[in-house]
Amino acid sequence: MTYTIIDLTHTLLPGQEQYSVDIKQRGALRTTPTGDIMHDVNMWSHSGTHVEVSSHFYAGGKDTSDFAPDQFVGAAIRLDFRHKAVNEAITLADVRAAGEVRPGDIVILWEGCEDKYRTSASHQRPYLAEDAATWLALEMKIKLLGTDSSGFEVRGRNDHPNHHLFFRAGVDIPVVECLRNLGAISTQRFMFIGLPIPVRGLDASPIRAIALEGLALP
Repeated sequence: MTYTIIDLTHTLLPGQEQYSVDIKQRGALRTTPTGDIMHDVNMWSHSGTHVEVSSHFYAGGKDTSDFAPDQFVGAAIRLDFRHKAVNEAITLADVRAAGEVRPGDIVILWEGCEDKYRTSASHQRPYLAEDAATWLALEMKIKLLGTDSSGFEVRGRNDHPNHHLFFRAGVDIPVVECLRNLGAISTQRFMFIGLPIPVRGLDASPIRAIALEGLALP
């Protein structure tokens, strides 16, 4: 079997992230070319390329340990919305026109926001309109939503309609944010892998997200 791995993950830079990441070597500093070391790691659950699950929004929601690995692995489709402006809606008509979403897909929104990561414009993005979110979550029953921006919520509202759609009990669709390198994927459909650390009580987790090209997809 031959395939190509494409890394979709931002490298975390301790001390430089918007959502802090800090590492500190435990004990005495290593002064020789070899020898064991360990680090204390202090970081936000939403640092870098990460996945959010329902306990992020709902008390009693699922944490990162409550999902089987299969939830974060599968056939994916990349939908190109780089033409959308900041605060512009990605409607259901836009989603349908961008590609053939199939039931159970992993859906990746390519919004052209990669270069805004770790800048003052990191939260400037288009958004997924409520009709599109409803169709993806409740009709297509997608298994995962991803984006290269910092969020997926409707802009200018504080009632969080998309969080309610994706994270409520019985739906529980995780959301991956801050992907990168989506333009390196040569086909619209590919295999996606983005596994979180399974930690009891954790609302989100940094992931190593990759695309696999060259595999036969369902």
